[in-house]
This record gives sequence, structure tokens and C-alpha cells, in this order.
Amino acid sequence: MIYCDIHSHQPPVHPEDIAIISVDLRNPHLPSGFLSGDRQSPSSPALNSFAVGIHPWQPDPHLMDKVREYAVMPSVAAIGETGLDKMTAKDENTFRLQQELFAAHTRLAEEVGKPLIIHCVRAWDELLHVRKTLKPSMPWIIHGFRGNEILAGQLINAGLYLSFGTNYRPNALKAAWEKKRLLAETDDENIDIRDIYKLISKELNIPEEHLSEAIETFFNLIIQ
Repeated sequence: MIYCDIHSHQPPVHPEDIAIISVDLRNPHLPSGFLSGDRQSPSSPALNSFAVGIHPWQPDPHLMDKVREYAVMPSVAAIGETGLDKMTAKDENTFRLQQELFAAHTRLAEEVGKPLIIHCVRAWDELLHVRKTLKPSMPWIIHGFRGNEILAGQLINAGLYLSFGTNYRPNALKAAWEKKRLLAETDDENIDIRDIYKLISKELNIPEEHLSEAIETFFNLIIQ
């Protein structure tokens, strides 16, 4: 079976598994393979793929030049994580900066032809407004989705994918599965993506092999 982790902050436990590793551009020590590697695929399992972006918790516009520089690299498979987070925005100016950077990331994703990995907390209306305004063609993935099935349905109907880790609402998980918009991730947890697959397959009451085949299909549609 092939295991695909759409959003992680560390290399996979098993080198043959596929992971999109989020790069912290504030860290002077970039991960191994980032500057010289190619995108990972089932035929080249020793290579990791990466995502570059500015997290809404640290909305530093000075990093945007680095994001643009690295976005075109072959080893970079996605843009992000980026997004909106009203929980951490200390004032209106901070949230406005988050919005400006999020819009910049969405435009960049379109320019380089790569999917967008999104962190969103309590800003769903604003996120959907950006999507409706910009009409992006590249896939958008909400990482670590923990919302209810109603919100899940709204996002799925708007064309988004939902990625799930250890914490989720079962009905939202089922909605994403039924609409073929489900992905899996480890995020920043010290956990094996294979354990996430076991958790999801048990919740959905489907064979793990079936889940693996489906997520691989969704993953390959997104990461091209």
C-alpha cells in the first residue's frame, strides 16, 4: 500500500511513504533535499517533497520574496501552509495582513501551478470570499480540518479538499469521503501516517487498502 501525507512538519517514519513537508522559512537550516531534490513519487520514494509559505501565526511580509523564490523549485510540490486565523490575530491590522498574505499566496499558487495548503480558524466566510473573488484553478486543501459536517459540506461544495489528522468530527470525515475530497496528514504531531490511515479506515468502516487506493488517487490529482 502507498501512504500519502499531504501536510507534515517532519519526514515520514517510513522512507517509502510520501509526505509533503512544510518548510519553516524562518529557520536558517533548510531540510535535507529541499534545495536539490525533485518531487517525490512512488517511483522515487527516497525523495521528499516540500511546501513553502507564510503561516498566519507569523504573518511576516518580508518572507514573501523567499516564498516566491522557492515556489518554482522542483522539490516544492505545494504552496503553504498559509491562511487566516482570527484566534491568533491580535487586532484588525494583523488580520488584514493575514488576508493580504493569503491573497498573495493564492495568486502565487496559480502562477506556479501548484496546490494551496490552508490553515483556517474562525475565518471561513473570509476564505470563501477570497475563493469566490479570485476563482482559482489550482486545488485548495484545508489541513487539519476539525469542523462539523455542515461546514465540511460548504467547503466541499466550493471545491475544496479536506485533510484529517488525529482530531476530527466523524460526520465531517464521512462527508469528505463520500464526496471524494478526503486526504490525511500528520501535521506537527510525532505520529506515523499509517496510524492515521488505520484510524480513518476504522471510523469509515472500510478496508485500509481501499482507503489507501482512494487517497493515492486524490493525492495524484492534486500533486502533479
